[in-house]
Amino acid sequence: MKNKLSKYLQPMDFTSSVEKGIGYIDLSGALPDPSRNKEKLFLRNFSAADLYEIMKRVKLIDHLQMRGLTDIRVEIDIDDAYIHYLKLYHQDINPDSILFDLRLSESRFVPDSRFFDDDSTTAYDMIVIEWLSAQNPFHTFSESRPQLPGQKQPGLGILNYCFEMMYIVAREVIKDGFLDIPDHVHGAVMYSKKFKFFDPAHEGALRAMMRDLHRYSLADISWGIITRTIIEEYKCEPQPYEPSEQVFPVSDRMRRYFNSKKYLSVYNKYYKRKRFRFEHEEMVKRRQKILESKSIVEI
Repeated sequence: MKNKLSKYLQPMDFTSSVEKGIGYIDLSGALPDPSRNKEKLFLRNFSAADLYEIMKRVKLIDHLQMRGLTDIRVEIDIDDAYIHYLKLYHQDINPDSILFDLRLSESRFVPDSRFFDDDSTTAYDMIVIEWLSAQNPFHTFSESRPQLPGQKQPGLGILNYCFEMMYIVAREVIKDGFLDIPDHVHGAVMYSKKFKFFDPAHEGALRAMMRDLHRYSLADISWGIITRTIIEEYKCEPQPYEPSEQVFPVSDRMRRYFNSKKYLSVYNKYYKRKRFRFEHEEMVKRRQKILESKSIVEI
């Protein structure tokens, strides 16, 4: 689970409308089907078969099959804290063959009023990404795709398919979007294809860093933040990474926020002002020193 949850998230109460572990609400007025009530549904709407069909629709299954992962097993679950689990396995449902582990919750996101033009606040109904890992336990890291800090096994290259799947799911369950708080800067960069920081200052700084350091690898940038060797030239200080809310907007009102004059004004201010340089040789030295006492998975 995430080490740091957003202070702006409020839990949603489902106890009055849905039994624990059961995502089915009968609205027809007829007596519910007992066999249907026993089925656990992902986000109270999707069976394992439903999710498999969505994965086929967005070509995720084709992508896995091209990599020799042809016998995909889907497992869904929900725990007592209403965390929804979606896991994909190759051939056997066991920890050694897990490919994809997604854990979601539903929360109300109430940002501080400083993000808006007036003193009012807006509550957004969000799907929160509590955990997401995509790994290929049958491959090893390579020079072209080195191990990232905190990464246990090579990735699957499926993030774009996951984004398409997220959009379909969020539209079906009528949510404003997905929310994540990436622990590492490389996660924020990977998510930036579809996600934006809710705080426009954070978004401007990230995009400016991606602009100035585009010739460096994602692994190098991640290590640059960890070793404090990426320097923000306006203050002449190491650039920190502060985990905060990144949002994949789905609803019109969420999109309006990111297109608002206030958001774009603050974003442009930071994007234009920030300039970064990378002390790469120093990063390599500091990285080596860190790895003498710590495993890369622990970082």
